[in-house]
Amino acid sequence: MSSSSSSSDGIEGELIAAFQAEYEEEMLNEEEEEEPRRPRRRREVIRRDRLGAHDRLFEDYFADDCNYPPSFFRRRGEAPVVNFTVNGHEYNYGYYLADGIYPSWPVFMKGVTLPQSEKQRMFTAAQSAWRKDVECAFGVLKARFNILAVPGRSFSRRTLGLIMRACVILHNMIIHDERGTNLEHNYETVESNVGPAIHHHAPPSLAARIQMDNEMRDSPVYTQLQQDLIEHVWAHNA
Repeated sequence: MSSSSSSSDGIEGELIAAFQAEYEEEMLNEEEEEEPRRPRRRREVIRRDRLGAHDRLFEDYFADDCNYPPSFFRRRGEAPVVNFTVNGHEYNYGYYLADGIYPSWPVFMKGVTLPQSEKQRMFTAAQSAWRKDVECAFGVLKARFNILAVPGRSFSRRTLGLIMRACVILHNMIIHDERGTNLEHNYETVESNVGPAIHHHAPPSLAARIQMDNEMRDSPVYTQLQQDLIEHVWAHNA
């Protein structure tokens, strides 16, 4: 009895396996008929003229009589000449009001991270207020006038001053004209095609450039300037 039942189970298992294999094969054939295999696209080969590109790059920038000499570009890191005296000390570089993420250089003036005295707390509060006023003003103008959102490194200082004055005047005129109305302030939404004028300036010598970089990164000068400004703010506001 047991042998007959085991043989019948074996035959039934073989029938089920054969049926499953036949069913899977039919399903695969139907899928191949419904979705024919797409032909493989061969990758296109882009032939690049590397030697010609090298020759053009050399002729544009590195040849003796190159197409774009160094005087064609306005040099980076150029700052306006600024001389001022605070707390009896003279300084030759201007500075930007910055937050704590910037390095401690004389060209970035930050507040005191952990003010311990009343002088330091007053200076830090004043520095933060002035910095936020400038950021807010430039943020509003930049959102309204696209010419302030594009790079302006190649503009001369005089042109940059005229651009800023014009944007401030137009902003005030718009505020005066639209006072009391609810309008969306989307004035210039397209990209500007206005290109900056290119000015030719002789690049500084390597020694002069190194000296300027060292002066702008002098941490002791930053510490002295910050202390002088703390005393200056305290003397005028205490």
